[in-house]
Amino acid sequence: MTQLRFVTLDVFTSKPYSGNPLAVVFLPEDESQALTQRQKHQMTLEFNLSETIFVHPVREESKRKIDIFTIECEIPFAGHPTIGAATWFLCQAPEAAGSRVTTLITKSGEIPISIQDQATQFVAAQIAHNTRIHAARFPLQEMLRLHSTLAPFFPQSDVSFPLFSIVNGMSQTFIELPSLEALAAVPLAAGGQLVPVEGNYLDEGWRSGLICVYFFVRDVEDSVMNQKVIRTRMMLGGLEDPATGSSASGLAAYLTLTEGQAGKEHRYHFVQGVEMNRRSDIGVNVTLDGNKKIEQVVLTGTAVQVSEGKMVVPDV
Repeated sequence: MTQLRFVTLDVFTSKPYSGNPLAVVFLPEDESQALTQRQKHQMTLEFNLSETIFVHPVREESKRKIDIFTIECEIPFAGHPTIGAATWFLCQAPEAAGSRVTTLITKSGEIPISIQDQATQFVAAQIAHNTRIHAARFPLQEMLRLHSTLAPFFPQSDVSFPLFSIVNGMSQTFIELPSLEALAAVPLAAGGQLVPVEGNYLDEGWRSGLICVYFFVRDVEDSVMNQKVIRTRMMLGGLEDPATGSSASGLAAYLTLTEGQAGKEHRYHFVQGVEMNRRSDIGVNVTLDGNKKIEQVVLTGTAVQVSEGKMVVPDV
């Protein structure tokens, strides 16, 4: 009976049982024992975490190939699996000392990775971006239909919210809230409903994937970081995520495009998951070129190992 080694990490934190959990499964060296995508999905369901990654055998010293699965399907990219994988390969794996790994290979393409701070094991991943501010906006009445407890915080009726894609298939609507009291009042979507990608919310040719609802409050004094941060919560129907690197990257890109200065790097620190008792610290640096187009989006963070073991490979 074939068994594979695995570890679990908590990502966007250095404290176990905080951040966003991630399972990391190491695939067989022998290619004749390669797993099918169905087997990988079955193992993902057994972990029952938001994401599980599968690490391919080393074929090139500077690169590591990963597959990323959610409990629904395989996906080409996600933020917390990327930071988790980067932290493992650069800082925590038995062979990490003197690591020459510079690149993750994902279904979304190659992602350059590096160590930001050896002492804190903070890593950086330069993520792909193909941004789009959509023509339509998400109406207040639709937001309140999904999240009715927020009505007292929106006394005006002529409010709407931007819809944005960091890449095609990875979209968000950004709901700016006036206070932490409002952020604490955010419920899961009524009936677990999702914002539909069909219809006219997203521009033609961009109607794929999912639309996350990303709530945020600016300029919050954070006693842990001793600085102002952006506090966030991410809702996807009936689910709340303690750390969403893709949504944080999207919000940072949107704020930079709409408010940033050309030719400069803009740094953001997001704190998510507090209301779930799983604080996550997410860094995003966005650089604009001289024409105010996005040059780079760099996601930063760290991870901590929580468990390790062996897992039986499903028969089919």
